Amino acid sequence: MGRIERLASDWRVQAALGASALALALAAGVGLGRRSWHRPPAPAGPGTMPEAYPIADLWRAAAAGDVAAYLGCLMQPARSEAEARLERLGPEAFARELRAKAQAATAIEWGPPEPSPDGALRFPVTVTGADGARRATWVVARSGSHWRVREIVDCGVPETQGERK
Repeated sequence: MGRIERLASDWRVQAALGASALALALAAGVGLGRRSWHRPPAPAGPGTMPEAYPIADLWRAAAAGDVAAYLGCLMQPARSEAEARLERLGPEAFARELRAKAQAATAIEWGPPEPSPDGALRFPVTVTGADGARRATWVVARSGSHWRVREIVDCGVPETQGERK
């Protein structure tokens, strides 16, 4: 019996080889298992960017008539404009107006942002309602650790495709 045959027949060597094979199989299984459970990241888009959260949060607050949350999504100068309107209308009428605007909107869409030289982002936003669509540019800027809406610039009615009458 040769040296290799004697080693292969030794129970300690067989146990060590078996344990090594088991450890290798477990490591491969765990590695493959992690890979199969790993989901690819969601594609980047307007709804997945933290910078776009204030746009969605503002509409949610408006739909709920939550004046404090609505104001929390804004920074100057948009916040001072909203506060002036709140002071003029009063909290209940302002909340009613917010709810009415949100309920009138049948669709809200925003595209990818364009960076501004000052670090803000300019989102093209289209709000569609019963009376048609209106485009605006929402300027979102960082305020501390959060993104907030700094300005909403109305761009009017979007051009339609096809012939003009």
